[in-house]
Formats: sequence, C-alpha cells, structure tokens
Amino acid sequence: MMKENNQINEVPVNSIFEQPWWLDVVSNNNWKSIELINNNKIYARLPYVEKNVMGFKVITVPQLTQSLGIYIEGTGAKRTKSLERNKKIINEIVDKLPEKSNVVLYLDSNCNYVLPFTWKGFNLTPTYTYRFDDLENLDAIWKGFKENIKTDIRKASKKVEIRDDMPVDTIIELNKKTFARQKRKYPIDDDMIKKLDKVLIEHNARHILTAVDSEGRIHGAAYFVYDSNRCYYLLGGEDSEFRNSGAGSLLVWEGIKFASKVSKAFDFEGSNIENIERFFRAFGGEPKIIMKASRLNWFLALAEFLKPKIKKIIGYEQ
Repeated sequence: MMKENNQINEVPVNSIFEQPWWLDVVSNNNWKSIELINNNKIYARLPYVEKNVMGFKVITVPQLTQSLGIYIEGTGAKRTKSLERNKKIINEIVDKLPEKSNVVLYLDSNCNYVLPFTWKGFNLTPTYTYRFDDLENLDAIWKGFKENIKTDIRKASKKVEIRDDMPVDTIIELNKKTFARQKRKYPIDDDMIKKLDKVLIEHNARHILTAVDSEGRIHGAAYFVYDSNRCYYLLGGEDSEFRNSGAGSLLVWEGIKFASKVSKAFDFEGSNIENIERFFRAFGGEPKIIMKASRLNWFLALAEFLKPKIKKIIGYEQ
C-alpha cells in the first residue's frame, strides 16, 4: 500500500529521516512508501524516492537522508520466530517494488537482518557511522575522546563563544566553503535546505551552533537534527582561515551535550571521506553499519564500480 491512506494517523519510523514531513521537503513531495497494514496499523514500511540516473530510474534515498527503512514492528517473539517473520516481511516489501527496478537503498541500522536481500539479488555493501547510544554519562564520553580532540576543545573554548541564534544561511555558506576546500561539488540546493530548516523549526527538531570569536568572526558552524531517539550531526562547516582554532571539535562536543537533553543517542551521520571519518572516529563513538543494498542493471552496476576509481584518478574526494 502506498502512503495515501487517510484512515492511518500514525506512521512508524526508524528515524527522523523517515518522517513524511521530512520526505516531503527533501524529495519535493515526490516519494512513495510501501506499507504492510494489519487492523489499520502499519507494521512494516519502506519509503523511497525515484531518481533519474544516466537515463534510468533508480529507487533510492533523497538528499540529506542517511537511511530509509525497512521499519519492522517488533513483536517480542523469540529470535527464531522474529527472524523468520522479518524474512517474510522483507521478501513481501521487495516484491512490491516496481518490477525490474534499479535499487540503491541505505538501510537504517535497525535493519540488521539483511540476508533476505541477497536472496533477492541485491549486493550488500557496509557503510559506517559512529554513534553514542547512551548519553547519560557525559564524563565517560569525554574520557573516550582522543587527546588531540580534548586539546582542540580546550583551545577553542578560550578563543570562541558558542552561539545558538545564527540563521541557517550561516551553515550554508560555511558548508559551501568546506566542499570547495575538499575539491568536492556542492550537491545541495540552498532553497531546499531553507525549506527543510523551516519545517524542522515547526517540529522543534533542529539546532544550529556557531563558533564566533571576540571580533565577530565565524570559525565554524554545525547543524543538528533530532527526535527523541537520535540526534544527528547533519551538516558542518569551517572557515579555512580558522581551521586550526579547534572550533570544529568544540562544536561537536557542544552538540553532544545538547543531544543529551533531547535524545537518547548522538549520531555523527557518517562519511566516506577519509579525513572526515578519522575526525569522527576520534570522538570514540561506537561504529554502526548502514547497509547499502543495491540491485542494478549491468550498465549502472559498471558505472557504480568505476565511479570511485575515476574520482581517485582525478583527485575528487568521495
């Protein structure tokens, strides 16, 4: 069943990225959802968008969206019965995807039983994020930081003030500078970010932190989105002139402290860029797998295989 169902009031989600209002903005109201329903209640769900890639339609996730589904409601059954049920649900949902469709899904870490995808012809590739699942003991989290992170935080604390009253334009401009420094194409539409920011404010689901020195110069900024379960470090940027001020580390630490007041967990949202991954890893969070499940025709599969190799040759960071 697709998402249009006026009798269903509550849509279950794994994360904020699966909320209908989030998907409305990041997909420009162009998303669909496969839903399994019993007694007017959704017990399994996979939202997705369709994109045109090299002339082919591909079912995938939209911009700024770490992962999508599959959401499967728990029953409390013992593991053997639970896995058998999950297999049946995954098979049913995959079978409801458009026939012969090209698919590239990034599955929420809650979807940790993925073998049924391989039996349906998918290739599975692990991608990673880092997460603190328990935010109650901030002292323990601090002790887990690498020493250079602690040093940067102490240094930045003497140079900048952390503010939470700056507009979204601040993070947009700094993020553009960060992409330019990394020699990466800036992929996000400014208007879409502003629309998303407005919706997040309406849902009390975002927090912007900015590091500003005594002369009013902005060293860096970080954009966090959250619900009661997880807070994500969605966007971040630094002015290259102040990259050594330690502001980036301080912003993350302040974000973790904020997350401890509103969410159960803090997620770095992951990155395949080696330098960024190394930075996130230095905070000591637990690695979490976001499984990439892809099923592509031979042409798109070849293009996906060659893309990272071509990027490496031309010096374009992934």
